[in-house]
Amino acid sequence: MTSVFDRPPGPRRILAIDGGGIRGALAVGVIERIEATLRTKLGRPDLVLADYFDLIGGTSTGAIIAAGLALGRDAAYLRNLYRTLGPRVFRRGAPRLPLVQARFDPRRLEEVIHEELGDATLETAPWRTGFAAVAKRVDTGSSWLLTNCPRARYWAGSPTPGVAHSRTRANKDYPLAKVVQASAAAPFYFDMVKIEVAEGEAGVFFDGAMTPHGNPALQLAMAALAPGYGIGWEAGAERLMIVSVGTGAPHPVKPEWVRRPAMLAIWKAIHALTAMAYDTSQLSIAVLQWLGDSPRRWPINRDVGGLEHSLPGCAPLWTFVRYDAPLEAAWLKEHLGETFSPATLAKLARLDDDRQVPELFRIGQRAGEALVRPEHFADVFDPR
Repeated sequence: MTSVFDRPPGPRRILAIDGGGIRGALAVGVIERIEATLRTKLGRPDLVLADYFDLIGGTSTGAIIAAGLALGRDAAYLRNLYRTLGPRVFRRGAPRLPLVQARFDPRRLEEVIHEELGDATLETAPWRTGFAAVAKRVDTGSSWLLTNCPRARYWAGSPTPGVAHSRTRANKDYPLAKVVQASAAAPFYFDMVKIEVAEGEAGVFFDGAMTPHGNPALQLAMAALAPGYGIGWEAGAERLMIVSVGTGAPHPVKPEWVRRPAMLAIWKAIHALTAMAYDTSQLSIAVLQWLGDSPRRWPINRDVGGLEHSLPGCAPLWTFVRYDAPLEAAWLKEHLGETFSPATLAKLARLDDDRQVPELFRIGQRAGEALVRPEHFADVFDPR
């Protein structure tokens, strides 16, 4: 079967899915609506998103979703996966040492991912379309984007045998389950993941959300266009479409700190990290809307709105659309017509409360109904 990366030139479509722990269930609710919209628009009731998108990528929980979709699984499969994944991965077991051990037994996450993905590698998995995942390599401090593109620089090992890095292990031989687990290995919640990256050398990875690419949409746009990644697609509003799906991350605010400044330094540090992750996601959305066209612009802030009419003297590089359901009272009231208490929103915003999966999925469905429109998927991007 011809790889998606070897198809003749033409319009290309990317789906990018944020990190967010168990809140991935919210993204699945939105994805279900995207799937239904495309099935109706294209008159294909059995369409899966791998039939439409040429590259599906994600970070952390988004990598789990992306792997399933790129293998040709549908939204119903993912919905069931999150119903069963949560209680298994996030259940409380034997006591674990606070500040010494990860909060949850990492073997449970490994078991679930391996059961779903098996022993396939990036090369041997039965892909239906392109796949990408973001992870953080701790021992070198670098962000890694791993794809199933056979033209990626380290796909077959070192690109220059006989010199530095000649012992580099071929990316194509990385176990898919390990790649996804590495992307989802959130610090504090799970232990770091080791992957053999060279003969006798293990790279140590944790959650890709610890990079600037917790929202991987901008990174995937770069991967599609920058020659070093080997994909080599064309830029243009009618040549490249990027659809970004969030997991409901609320704006991280701590107004009580103004009244009670004497807080533990550890809580301040955790909040600063969370706020930085939110800010980098917003920056990605802002850049994608600034340099591209969009049928539905996501509001950035009160200064710039959705960056309408802001293109800096060049043709749009892509068409971009963002879907999400921020777990904030004002947004949910305005767009879904629903009222949530602060206590309920705090529970929904957690990364590890599997009891919230049904409600998260429902909110994602409602957001999809409110936001996703057939006209967002221009005819020029219809698969030929």
